[in-house]
Amino acid sequence: MKKMMMTMLLALTVIAAAAQEKKENKFNEKQFDAKVSELVYRLDMTDEQKTKFVPIYRRYNDEMRALWGGRKRPDKPLTEEEKMARTKQRMERQQQAQSIRLKYMDEFAKVLTAKQVNKFYEVEGRMQKKFMERKHMKQKEFKKKHGDKKMKADCDRREFKQREKED
Repeated sequence: MKKMMMTMLLALTVIAAAAQEKKENKFNEKQFDAKVSELVYRLDMTDEQKTKFVPIYRRYNDEMRALWGGRKRPDKPLTEEEKMARTKQRMERQQQAQSIRLKYMDEFAKVLTAKQVNKFYEVEGRMQKKFMERKHMKQKEFKKKHGDKKMKADCDRREFKQREKED
């Protein structure tokens, strides 16, 4: 009986995780489409430029997402050594992000004019800043509405799902 219950619980967990992953992928795709639309508009791209730009931008976006996506918030106060390690990690990621930007600059230049490439990095930076501001505002609103305990429980669930994916 216990084995059957555990098996059912595991199956439900896997189904829930798959549904959540599908939901996240759908959100990421909508976010990507919104970014592309904004970039096409702001850079005044032709249809031909857009057609060539999108696959390059997708690769760029995927690399940046992979670099920044694996961060997690600490669930307890950090020691001084841990704070230093996190600061160093952040700086290393910033350095890697800069390398990715430099690498793709030449790729973008094959499709866009020099003026458009320059403006691309400005617009993309502003969009990222807006997304981060919205994310932080939603977290603050959630915290205000549900309190720290609910926030921690959600973080723990996400961490558990992430570990399941890795195993």
